Amino acid sequence: MDREAAVALCHERCLKETTVRHLISVEGVMRALARQFDEDEDLWGLTGLFHDLDQDHTGDDAEGHAHLAAGWLREAGVDERVVNGVLAHAHEVFRTDLMSRAVVHADAVAGLLVAAALVRPDRSAGMKVSSVKKKLKEKAFAPGVNRDEVTGVEEGIGLPLDGFIAVAIEGLQQVAPEIGL
Repeated sequence: MDREAAVALCHERCLKETTVRHLISVEGVMRALARQFDEDEDLWGLTGLFHDLDQDHTGDDAEGHAHLAAGWLREAGVDERVVNGVLAHAHEVFRTDLMSRAVVHADAVAGLLVAAALVRPDRSAGMKVSSVKKKLKEKAFAPGVNRDEVTGVEEGIGLPLDGFIAVAIEGLQQVAPEIGL
């Protein structure tokens, strides 16, 4: 599935524009991570783009979350590796490869980066690793962000925290014009 069709599917299935913007932010981080690891950028990007596709429908149903999206993606003929990555972000049993582990960290850091960008005059432009790490330590800032999923990145995918945040900032900056950051 090409990106244009993928974004159209997101707009079709998501009930809120904020959800679509979140999906695009995670896509940006996943594409940057794919470049870092010399992996398939389109495959990783689609995984990020679709990871919360059913969030507006499943809400607080943690067990059902991602399974509804997996069904939609299979109906649309999306690569099974992407489907596995989508399931992996919500269900540990599916975290079977680097991409399916990376999406967990990408999801968490994207939430932190977007929140940090929203309180900056220049949004994501000029964002620094040190300022993001400072926000990471402030528990009251972006309280919905799972800090363990950000700080556990070295154990999860082998990137040191500073390097991960730098790659994630780059990824967010690449999609920033599309999501108003």
